[in-house]
Amino acid sequence: MAKTGGQYTETLKKVNSFALDHSLEFTADLLPELPREHDTLQAQTEVMRKRAQMLSELASYLDTQARYFAELEALAKGDTSAGTSRSLKKLVEALNKSPDLGGITRVSKEAMAGLAGHVADWKHSAEVKAVLIRDADTVSQALLLNQLSLEEQIQWVTRREALARQVEYREKVEKPFVDDKKLSETWKKAWIADIKRPPTIALLEQARQVSLIMQQAWLDVLRGQGGFEHMRASLDQIASNLQAATQP
Repeated sequence: MAKTGGQYTETLKKVNSFALDHSLEFTADLLPELPREHDTLQAQTEVMRKRAQMLSELASYLDTQARYFAELEALAKGDTSAGTSRSLKKLVEALNKSPDLGGITRVSKEAMAGLAGHVADWKHSAEVKAVLIRDADTVSQALLLNQLSLEEQIQWVTRREALARQVEYREKVEKPFVDDKKLSETWKKAWIADIKRPPTIALLEQARQVSLIMQQAWLDVLRGQGGFEHMRASLDQIASNLQAATQP
């Protein structure tokens, strides 16, 4: 649980970071084509600063989830010390305080209520059972928030990327072509780049799918029907795709 839970949260952090870097790149490419006014620069800079801050807060929230899964595994393996109990209580309290992610609607506790009823009496020790009953809904809310944040990322990046690609096509592909001048290697690369779909959306979508699997995996944990191990192949695939996307 600890290893795969940590791999899951680290993967989401890397995908979000990649998406932010990509957004910064295409926003920087877009800026020279916009009106060269103070208000334009200030508005675009503020948007990206808020975006970076939001993803930084989300990364910290994901780190808290990873620490929770590590402590829960320690408890399941027999570490019933007071330190582990205190740590789990503090971590679940931190998960209850989900970050403000802008336009993402906060997950209501009522929407995720009732998962404690899935905790299997006969599969867990008394200590683990008590923690799972207490934390079932909170962890589910956190995992759902991960999914919602990725869906918002997909929508946000898609909108901004579409605008940037329109401007780039007009300025770097269409105008040079109709000017009837000799076309350079730069024009060729710009034309090819416009046709190819950037990997960012695909990676975000893969991470969203993994987040859906993770929610089911947590339900399986409550029921005593397994853990997160079956997710490793999906996580390894995203890691491989990320590596390929970041290679020059």
